[in-house]
Amino acid sequence: MSQQDSLQHSLARHTQALKDKITEKIAQTGDISFAEYMNICLYQPGLGYYSSGMHKFGKEGDFITSPELGDLFARTFAMQFQQILSQLVKPVILELGAGTGQFCFDCLTELDNLNSLPEKYYILEISADLKERQKQKINSLPDSIRQRVEWISQPLQEKYEGIIFANEVIDALAVEVFKYSNNQYLQMRVDYEENFKTKWSEFPQGLLKQLKAKELNLPENYVSEFVPNLSAWLQSITQNLQKGVVLFVDYGYERDAYYHSQRNQGTLVCHHRHKSNFEYFENIGLQDITSFVDFTAVAEAADDCGLDVEGYTTQACFLMSLGIQNLLGDSDDNYSKYYEKTTELKKLTLPSEMGEKFKVIGLSRNFNQEFSGFAMMNLLHLL
Repeated sequence: MSQQDSLQHSLARHTQALKDKITEKIAQTGDISFAEYMNICLYQPGLGYYSSGMHKFGKEGDFITSPELGDLFARTFAMQFQQILSQLVKPVILELGAGTGQFCFDCLTELDNLNSLPEKYYILEISADLKERQKQKINSLPDSIRQRVEWISQPLQEKYEGIIFANEVIDALAVEVFKYSNNQYLQMRVDYEENFKTKWSEFPQGLLKQLKAKELNLPENYVSEFVPNLSAWLQSITQNLQKGVVLFVDYGYERDAYYHSQRNQGTLVCHHRHKSNFEYFENIGLQDITSFVDFTAVAEAADDCGLDVEGYTTQACFLMSLGIQNLLGDSDDNYSKYYEKTTELKKLTLPSEMGEKFKVIGLSRNFNQEFSGFAMMNLLHLL
């Protein structure tokens, strides 16, 4: 058997093992919600997309995130972090889902240059494989920086001051899929008879209450999705933050744009080897399932958790407000490096690339300082 054939055989076994887990669950309980199906696909221990050893990031994976393009993204955020950390006592940084560890590496390197290192840099990571990749990356930092990094398996249990940061995390939370038909909301559920299939049923009352609270005005047969229990998730992440800031970066819209009448099939999509598809029942455990973020819902969840919403803007405006363009260096010094950095800058900021698709939302608790990142344009009124 060739190496390629062996790999394909291994991937097929992986998919089948996860498929068996899901079908066993359905056999025991009957059909399951799409959110439960998505949660198993992404997070089943050892088998789910984010909890197995599959390569997800970079050219060899399924997608490239902003920190993987180069160091401009992390270095620019470090400037915002410096401003916040200077106002706190023994501050820490908590990063949710740190990918390859590239953001942590570049951010701490820049904070060291700025003489603004935190007491600790915690990484909350559920994937054992990614944790090992992160450790390999972080271990190449100088000891004085490396010793500040610590991996944790649950949100910090002690009270602290600091920054919570997450890049492309909320889009990976499991979603409920709904259809608006005959003046009522129906829930998508997943069943299995020889193959996976979907069906529509009445929503459980708790979820229906969350959906109705959005006060959507939708046309007939409109299909979309929402993150259930988002407030509870945010509360679990932020409950011990006594003073500080939460910064989320993700692709998404404010509610009016998210549930626009023309976006009548929702935003749910799969990513596999840098290609998008809508085949949720294919490549189980081998592909990402994701949806865009409703940033109005994030703001509402923040309010539920006693957090203030300080800012909301595009990734381009946030990075430009902080002076990302000043990090390009001198073209006379090294033209090829300058060209490389300019290309990276364009990918991060151009509307046709990541600049407008990605947004930054800033939340705070007991923190009154203005954020430099929202100086150029603050779109809070759209939320």
